[in-house]
Amino acid sequence: MKAIKKLLFLLLLSYSVLLHAQIEYQIKDNQSKEPISNVLVYYGDNSIYSNVDGLFFLPEELKDGELYLDGLGYEVLKIKVSDIDDYQIILIKKDQFLDAVVLKGEPIKTKRFKQPPSRKKHWLDGIPHYHGQEYGLFLIKENDRTDVRLTQLTVPIIKKNADWEQSNELMKKKPGKKSYPVKSKRLETNFLFRVQFYEMLSDSSFVKLNYPTKDFIVSGKKFKYELNYSNEEIVFPDNGILVSILNMGPCDENGDMLAIPRFKYLERNGDTIKTINNIYDVPLIALHPKKKNESIDYFHSRYSDKAEWREVSERQYPRTIGGPMKQLGLGYELEIFYY
Repeated sequence: MKAIKKLLFLLLLSYSVLLHAQIEYQIKDNQSKEPISNVLVYYGDNSIYSNVDGLFFLPEELKDGELYLDGLGYEVLKIKVSDIDDYQIILIKKDQFLDAVVLKGEPIKTKRFKQPPSRKKHWLDGIPHYHGQEYGLFLIKENDRTDVRLTQLTVPIIKKNADWEQSNELMKKKPGKKSYPVKSKRLETNFLFRVQFYEMLSDSSFVKLNYPTKDFIVSGKKFKYELNYSNEEIVFPDNGILVSILNMGPCDENGDMLAIPRFKYLERNGDTIKTINNIYDVPLIALHPKKKNESIDYFHSRYSDKAEWREVSERQYPRTIGGPMKQLGLGYELEIFYY
């Protein structure tokens, strides 16, 4: 009994020492002074995200180290721990926003349009969506005498294990041949995805619109994510709107970002991709076969030296099962107002 009590005491003492060895810091916006969540903080070979209150903890012995802070929509900051005042770190916004578009008034008539999402299930009909990457589908507004409003968006994720399970069954049914089970591939990591909206400027660059963002968790349990915008005024600018899907990174089942101890740097079509060690454990967004004069896809990488949006090429959407060229298989519903 005395040995057990002594062991418990040592465990409690160790836990207390660990608690005291951690120092709390807070990240705030330079203008609003509000805390910033989901900021990725690198120190050495380790990383951690700030929580909903902008807080994160660092080991006390890191007081002479250097931090690298990367927050979505903020300028990257490198700072020495010894230079932090009052345990608070201030980040500066870098994003430029355009005001939201407003409906003209009472329309003559209203029509609804529905584009169903891709129903592809084979993993070759999807595009890997590594964290830090942002894919956008540009929806064109062709008529100046109308207003167009987005009311619903559906993001289809290919169920990777479905295709492998089907292959297992097919191999078992082949007569006269030995059955070789195919390894089941499942999405083991949860990822936090964010939907954002952009307007195209005259020089074909994009500026983020001041519309609310929506976040959702992509897991191996669900493969179609429906987002309702019927109560929000997501109105197209004059030339159209870019609907973007950003993979913010690994998260837990509650959507809290997870620390990423190690990265892999990959070169993909001239871009640098930074991803977790298991590069195959990433979501796949389903693709539609692309037809002439249809909407255009764009690509942007958070970790690339090329910060601008670029049109997706055939190298990024290779020739796969469904045809030579693809586009994001997003489903959407529109409300069209005629004046």
